[in-house]
Amino acid sequence: YRLQRTDRRKTLALRVQRDGGIEVLAPSGVDAAFVRNFVGRRAGWIADRRRYFSDMLRRHPPKELKNGESFSVFGRDHRLRLERLPGLKVPLCRIEGRKLTVSINGLIGESLPSVAGPAIRDWYAALTEKKARAIVRKHAKALAVKPRNLIVVNQIARWASCSKNGDIRCNWRLSMMPVPVLEYIIVHELCHLKTHDHSARFWGVLKSVLPDYEKRRKWLRQNG
Repeated sequence: YRLQRTDRRKTLALRVQRDGGIEVLAPSGVDAAFVRNFVGRRAGWIADRRRYFSDMLRRHPPKELKNGESFSVFGRDHRLRLERLPGLKVPLCRIEGRKLTVSINGLIGESLPSVAGPAIRDWYAALTEKKARAIVRKHAKALAVKPRNLIVVNQIARWASCSKNGDIRCNWRLSMMPVPVLEYIIVHELCHLKTHDHSARFWGVLKSVLPDYEKRRKWLRQNG
């Protein structure tokens, strides 16, 4: 495992990454033997998480960016269609029926996937920002909170996060999910503006806004 010490932590935390790697976050003064024992006691949980990520990789292998490949947009699958349009200044992504069509300049020498990949990410990021802002407008007033900024980023280990100064960061991939799940993630972060922990009070506030949040959370754990 990889050990990261920090003066900002008071307790130990353990993370299993998607590639099976293990990360331990620990307070600066914790003894190395205590950390080893801490990790060892969680061997069963670590094995479960590794199996989970292995199953996810089998069900959702990395994208190859080729024609006919499936891409989810707000929970609905669309088949990728790549095309060249001579003279096009910037790549263009759009939904056409059940297809996600990506057009790029037909005169450039670069391969379609190398240009299509960043274009698709930017397109998803724009969708995520638009939908996330709409959800914030819908729920912030009822929760009596005012997020400072909403920022779409490329987060590896999180779907979203909320800082104490009121900034909400969203993973650009959120627009791949069904809208109710995306809504759960954003409302979850809005609730952190009222309480930054996951206490009973936090879950009570969340349930008052989304009574079926457990169903949405279950989907995320099974498919995220």
